[in-house]
Amino acid sequence: MTLVARLKPVTTDKIYVDRGQPPEEDLKKLKETLNRLASNGGITERDEQLLEYLRELSVLSIDQIHRLMFPQAKLRTAYQRMVTLGKNKLISSARIPRTGMQEWGLPVGKVYSLGVGGRLWLAEEVNSEVIPRHLKRDQVLHDLLVSETCMRLIEAVYRRGQAWSLTWVNERAASFYAHEQDHYPTLMPDGLAVVRRKQAGKSASLPFFLELDSSREAHGRPSSDWGRKIMGYDQFRDNDDQWKRHPHLAGLPNFPLVAVVTHGEQRLHHLAAAIAEKRKNPVIYYMALWEDLAAGDDILKAPAWLIVAPDGQLVGENRADRQPLLAID
Repeated sequence: MTLVARLKPVTTDKIYVDRGQPPEEDLKKLKETLNRLASNGGITERDEQLLEYLRELSVLSIDQIHRLMFPQAKLRTAYQRMVTLGKNKLISSARIPRTGMQEWGLPVGKVYSLGVGGRLWLAEEVNSEVIPRHLKRDQVLHDLLVSETCMRLIEAVYRRGQAWSLTWVNERAASFYAHEQDHYPTLMPDGLAVVRRKQAGKSASLPFFLELDSSREAHGRPSSDWGRKIMGYDQFRDNDDQWKRHPHLAGLPNFPLVAVVTHGEQRLHHLAAAIAEKRKNPVIYYMALWEDLAAGDDILKAPAWLIVAPDGQLVGENRADRQPLLAID
């Protein structure tokens, strides 16, 4: 797994889960605490890696942290370490969307994000221009589902051995700005994943944007969120020079496909119809139901994806005919 450390500078649109900017005196004490921890080994390499994951994924549940960072230990061991990191302000607790987690099949438990100390440790901005606020439960749930998708990609790649790798780029770094002077992106995917395999001196890659559709919003209107996304991907793809200059797409032979994870068979078909109707450029869409991806143990091989081809043809319109994300293992 390769995490992207350099992100496009952002100020007021950053979202944090902790309760606000500490007074200058408290910030000074926190820096002293972090310096003391750095000098006596109080922050381990695993802790640093967890902070990197939280920066890229926004939030992680205790179940996800256990699977990711403590796979051979008991859940209690992971929880106790989170208590210690929380006391030192390296991580922060987020709201627990209990009902939503149950509905989507995620184990209900504590949810964490970067704390003020974690942002300091990673040299993130901590100043009065950043507006910290609590995330709403729906946003936390959405981010947990994105994290779970990334987790399953990590597990699938790890299972395949050292010849395989995964690069994950978070939504801020994957964003598309139509003009350099723009303050807000034209398109902000939930993430960008690039699965790579090296074999016999050659490298093959599968790049795709991730869009996690957990809302109930209507999707056929151009003014809807999904209508704007379709037009945004069209605009991104429209200029070869433009997308090939994107720092995380440079060197890719083709524009990434768009992997859409949604809920409900009827919603999936309505969304596919909206894509086929509104799309103006040959952007390829793969669409899957969350329940089909969650049911298997290998997200790359799950025959769960309906494909909206560039010519508008639907491959896998019948559920039994759906395709895996990775055609050749």
